[in-house]
Amino acid sequence: MSGFGEWPGVPDEEAGLLTRIVRLNLLVTRVLEQLVEPHGLSVPDYLVLATIRRSAYGRTSPATIAEVLGRTTGGMTLTLDRLAAAGWVRRVPEPSDRRRVGIELTDEGRELAERVNNALHDWEARLPVEPGARDDVLGSVEQMIALVERSELIREAWNR
Repeated sequence: MSGFGEWPGVPDEEAGLLTRIVRLNLLVTRVLEQLVEPHGLSVPDYLVLATIRRSAYGRTSPATIAEVLGRTTGGMTLTLDRLAAAGWVRRVPEPSDRRRVGIELTDEGRELAERVNNALHDWEARLPVEPGARDDVLGSVEQMIALVERSELIREAWNR
């Protein structure tokens, strides 16, 4: 397998599975940056908006967002402050416990998250995947996610 020309010093035969995944992560991050930056967003900001958009009832807690994205609650508070100041999210009392705060998208935030999500889907649809191979690719990616999620290091990190 080839494709590490942009990584001088990493011969193809030494590029293991994780090296390839890291390379894929870097490439996808570049794509995400190009798609979100014209909208005044960073990738982490978009991921927060997307997480809220996909939450049940369009609302979730700051702690849940932090857990889903592997972020600290302190860092999440700063991100949510910035997104609220931009008018994209709002804090709302939780109906079941008014001491708790939920996060939901404003109309502008929902429109922005959907616009970027649509751009992501458009980009993905243009990938030159062979007909019939999309399900195989998705299955392989899902299998890798499951393997990594079950790994001891991930379980330890999530239990901190």
